[in-house]
Amino acid sequence: MAATATKVGELENLLVLLSADVSQVTPRPESVTALERLLTLLLQLEGTYATSEKAVKALYSTFGNWNAVRVARHFEVVQALKVKRVALAEERAVLAQEYLRRVFGLQNHMEIDWLYDATSERRDKFLDSLEMAPLHTASVLDLDAMEVPGVPLCKDIKRFFARLGLVKTNPKEADVREYLDPVTAGEAMFSNFITLRMLAALGCDPKHPEGRRAKIFQMIWKKRKTKKLAELAELVKEIGLPLSTDLQEASQGSAKDVAKKATKKKVAKKKVAKKKVAKKKVAKKKS
Repeated sequence: MAATATKVGELENLLVLLSADVSQVTPRPESVTALERLLTLLLQLEGTYATSEKAVKALYSTFGNWNAVRVARHFEVVQALKVKRVALAEERAVLAQEYLRRVFGLQNHMEIDWLYDATSERRDKFLDSLEMAPLHTASVLDLDAMEVPGVPLCKDIKRFFARLGLVKTNPKEADVREYLDPVTAGEAMFSNFITLRMLAALGCDPKHPEGRRAKIFQMIWKKRKTKKLAELAELVKEIGLPLSTDLQEASQGSAKDVAKKATKKKVAKKKVAKKKVAKKKVAKKKS
């Protein structure tokens, strides 16, 4: 039990460290439809959920319904976002209209609340057909559709804990929940669950258990106690996971250190070159 508690604590600390802005999603209000929820996740880019919520509200308040946004001229959508001072208005306008057009094209309508009652297979098929759903979409929808205590358990999560060696391959649900439930309890539920699912999706590909990403996944786990955040940041970037604020700062600090070292080397080389020139001049004078 003590060993399990230790591993749970280490996993929780790692998930908090890896938790980027995109994983800071808030629970869905009942008034928000699935169409709006997905749009908000899409417009996050790698920023905050609050900013994308602001963008969605700006569009709806300007046009009154989502079909109007879908058929509006591009500059009108951009202007609606700029009026409300939403950052990256051009990029978000393109994404919003493309998303609405794809949803309509797939169904000939834009009502997708059925996603909350659909099987995970049908939901994943729809998200795949959109070809633009962000990585954290499935985990958020799982939480939104949750009706019983305890976050949803899927194959990715089972594989995640098995790859870390915390449970057996094809483990029992109780064995997985021994680790999963404590790290997704309380206020950390959304951020930790989303981070866990994204890491599992990126590092636990069932088809490539010995691939580069799988190795990076293991390296990230091995560095769970590391104080060398710049090294961890490089691994996180390589695997494709968004960087948390702490890791962004560490990565930027590392880049600055590299630049300083490069500058020092250049200065040192110039000094050596000057000394060589001076020595040659002295030698010529003596001769």
